[in-house]
Amino acid sequence: MQTQPKRIARSGRLALGLLLVVALVGTTSALALADPGPTAQPDTPTINWQIVHNTPGVYWYTLSFPTPNVGYAIGGADWNDPSSGVGPVTLAKTTDGGQTWTSSIVPNTNRFMRGLTCTDASHCWIAGASSPRIQYTANGGASWSPGTIVNNVWTPWLWSAGWTGSGTTILAGTTGYSDEPGRRANILRATDGVNFNAVVANDPREFVVYDFSCPVPGTCYAAAKQTAFYTSDNAATLIRRVLPVARYYGIWCTDASTCWEVGGSNGGTTDGVFYIYRTADSGLTWQIGSGTPLTGNRPRLWNVQMVDAQHGYAVGCTNAADPILEICNGQGLLLRTDDGVTWQPVPSPTTADIMDLRVTNMDNLVIVDWSGKIWRGQTTPPTSVTLTSLGAGSQSSSLSLPTQMGIPVVVIALSLAVAYVLGRKH
Repeated sequence: MQTQPKRIARSGRLALGLLLVVALVGTTSALALADPGPTAQPDTPTINWQIVHNTPGVYWYTLSFPTPNVGYAIGGADWNDPSSGVGPVTLAKTTDGGQTWTSSIVPNTNRFMRGLTCTDASHCWIAGASSPRIQYTANGGASWSPGTIVNNVWTPWLWSAGWTGSGTTILAGTTGYSDEPGRRANILRATDGVNFNAVVANDPREFVVYDFSCPVPGTCYAAAKQTAFYTSDNAATLIRRVLPVARYYGIWCTDASTCWEVGGSNGGTTDGVFYIYRTADSGLTWQIGSGTPLTGNRPRLWNVQMVDAQHGYAVGCTNAADPILEICNGQGLLLRTDDGVTWQPVPSPTTADIMDLRVTNMDNLVIVDWSGKIWRGQTTPPTSVTLTSLGAGSQSSSLSLPTQMGIPVVVIALSLAVAYVLGRKH
């Protein structure tokens, strides 16, 4: 009988395969030790994008999703056009989580409105340069009523809107405090959602308030130049927290102490640095995030949204050379973080400025751009390498490995497969 020699041959081939594994492991380990390189980052999943709404001539500004399914986008004329944004305001609405949208003109609007906030699917507020400066709806945008700025404490344009998360307390961001009639306010506040009064910070500055984030009811932050305004008493008082010199436009907080604030450099620098600052102590100190600079450009970010303290996205433009006009001379910029600190660019679906975003989770997001488009993106996982070995008269065996595991692991798996095939022969 030839059974014993056959076993010897199989064992020899298995041993050869295992020696190949050991040799390759040693080689790849030596290479890794010789040149460790930068810290490895997880592969970024591919985002598949779809245009879900397109309204040519409308410049989208802001998104608000009060529920997982119901969301709104506000847009209209370009604030930088020769007329300074004269024209009707457009409101887009989705009831299926951003898959489909309908849009309509907001009545009695004559200039851009940038601020948008909602307390639920039916109640929303808009604020901006139109007259009246503030309007609200109680029926999902079917009809609108004007808000009242008490005693005309504020007369110039407004730039943002926010809900404190407590009752019907609504906030509106001003162009900044100035000690003259009709301009003595950093924000406007209405506890009933209708009658707005002035709130002046402890350190009032003439800085535009561009965005609000209220992570827990009554605790809010507001983004402004070199500033995060902070309140823990439902905006009855406002405290200025100081940030490094820059222009900040968006803010997002995951809890009462932890926030990210984004923007662009204060001047026309082209060092390509991403201005994303994080605080973990309620704005007392801030640390800049890390990321490979877009050297030769002035990237500017409009907004940021986090899923949790480690994961989120930020949006804006790769190059906005003029820090006053903030016109996008580059293309849409989309950044992703998986640790809350390091930010990586991911391919943008649009060449236009990306103005705002809604992140349901890291695999599902909606963005609005400066060309009238609303986009919905969903990720696909990184591709896998499938190794299949077939023995004569046997069933197939396969092993799938994520590509981000790296060359050494794939080589080891291939070697094991070779050993397996050699062992099955004869």
